[in-house]
Amino acid sequence: MPANKPERKKVKSAPKTVLGDRSQKDETERDLEALVFGGDADDMWNKAGHELSDEEAAFDEDEVEVYDENENQKEADDQQVCWNVLNAQLFYFDSGPLATPSDQANEEEADEDAEDASGDEQIESDAETDDTEESEDEVDRLKRVQVDGYGYGRKPAWEDQDDFSLQVSLVDANRTKKLRETEDEDIISGVEYEQRLRRQFEKVNPVPSWATIPSLRQAKKRRSKAVEGSDSEYSDEEEQHSDFEEDDDVHMMRSTHGILDKRRTSRKLPQKDLSIIRLKNANQMNYSQSVISTVQFHPNSQVMMTAGLDKTLRLFQIDGKVNHKIQSVYFQDMPIHRAAFHPDGDHIVATGRRKYFYIYDVQSGSVDKSSGIWGREDRSLEQFSISPCGNYIAFLGRDGYIILISFKTKQWIANLKMNSSVHSVDWSADGKYIWGVGIDGEVYQWDVGQRACVHRWMDDGAFKPSVMAVSHNEDYYAVGSKSGVVNVYGRDVLRTDLFNPTPLKALGNLTTRVNEIKFNHDSQLMGISSNRKKDQFRLVHLPSLTVFSNWPTAATPLSYVSSFDFSPRSGYLAIGNDKGRVLLYRLNHYPSA
Repeated sequence: MPANKPERKKVKSAPKTVLGDRSQKDETERDLEALVFGGDADDMWNKAGHELSDEEAAFDEDEVEVYDENENQKEADDQQVCWNVLNAQLFYFDSGPLATPSDQANEEEADEDAEDASGDEQIESDAETDDTEESEDEVDRLKRVQVDGYGYGRKPAWEDQDDFSLQVSLVDANRTKKLRETEDEDIISGVEYEQRLRRQFEKVNPVPSWATIPSLRQAKKRRSKAVEGSDSEYSDEEEQHSDFEEDDDVHMMRSTHGILDKRRTSRKLPQKDLSIIRLKNANQMNYSQSVISTVQFHPNSQVMMTAGLDKTLRLFQIDGKVNHKIQSVYFQDMPIHRAAFHPDGDHIVATGRRKYFYIYDVQSGSVDKSSGIWGREDRSLEQFSISPCGNYIAFLGRDGYIILISFKTKQWIANLKMNSSVHSVDWSADGKYIWGVGIDGEVYQWDVGQRACVHRWMDDGAFKPSVMAVSHNEDYYAVGSKSGVVNVYGRDVLRTDLFNPTPLKALGNLTTRVNEIKFNHDSQLMGISSNRKKDQFRLVHLPSLTVFSNWPTAATPLSYVSSFDFSPRSGYLAIGNDKGRVLLYRLNHYPSA
């Protein structure tokens, strides 16, 4: 044999295996047979999970002959690596996969890549940190708003968590643009959108005192007082009176004592600014086809009547939002110049430039025509006034006569005679006295029961008076003239020894003939109007005898004011004009309509 050729050694040959010979099967085959065909279960469970260690042990016990020591060692190393790779791929443990050399190398490379990319990620993270923190602060603020109960003092019964992730655009629709705080603002969160909708709704429909928790009301007053300081327009006495009344409203249902008396007690009306909001037109469901000659509220409910020269009388249910039309009555042969509710609210008297008049029964819908007044030949009965007691109707006749008829019988009762033609009349609160003013400026006071004049006094200036009105508490007496001046008198006019009383105030805010003067229910407001010139309407603060300066403004669409009225509790103010519209306003000082 050549010298450089390694000497071959004998290798033990493996014994021949005969198929089906169980004695020649190795342990692995016997275990597999036991698993498939059944065997010792306890022995199988003891061996489960030790397959790798058994194979490694079996591999170490194999006797292999090599050509020499170097090749034998190299072959053994390659074989060991092969076994390790196969075992790692074929078996796993419940505690996790075994780490192979290739996996460790991949992990080291991943760590190096992560370290290289950490710098870039840090830069991006720093850029997004400010936005993230700002977003988190906004979410936290909105969550605090929800926890605080949106200002109502208690947590809501249900919350939608999607509101925090919802994004709303304020410029997509025209009706949401008014919710923006700045002109460039666009996207806001869902919770912020809800808050702004709440604020917008409360601007149009302020929260009434009975719906406000007393603790929140006191906190709001403290904040308002801290902001306004000594410039607050309410005095301490007024605040105490307001607190007393509002607390009574909150606890009203806890007692049955004195409810009506408390309702009659009213707060003092602020002098400087009038809190007023325009609502939907009162007759928007059915506009008049002519000038509105009469606007009046029902004495006991939120129903308003309109009448005009289109010969139609209309009734509306006033809610400030829809103002549904209830019904309408068409008088075929009479344009309506004046109409008025009877104090019981079940009848409406309608008149025109005719010698007859109509009485409409609201409940039954029937119309009763009165053919005229027996013994009188007046061609027109368009001007009249119903007594607060509901027993009399006073028509303004010719030659200075005031014609009294009974509402029940529609028959003539008496004539009250003045020295000049009568232009306007008004009643005392109980209907026992009636006042009338004529063209000569002299005011007459009659006792209706005695049918006698008990007092006369002269209007200051006496320049063709056109209208007269008496407040509900009979503390104020107002006389309007052709020049637009309105003289307001106190109770001194009732003194029988005083013929030339001095007015408390002469209001010269109107410049044309005054055609209507009305007082509200608590005699703190007086409205005056003229239909001879556009936008001639003013509201007067009676305790101070000053006209409100903040309303109406130049942008208020009054047009030619033909008639107006206050609701029974002064919550609403309705103004009719020449366009057939009735503008509706909410007086926020008065909690109920």
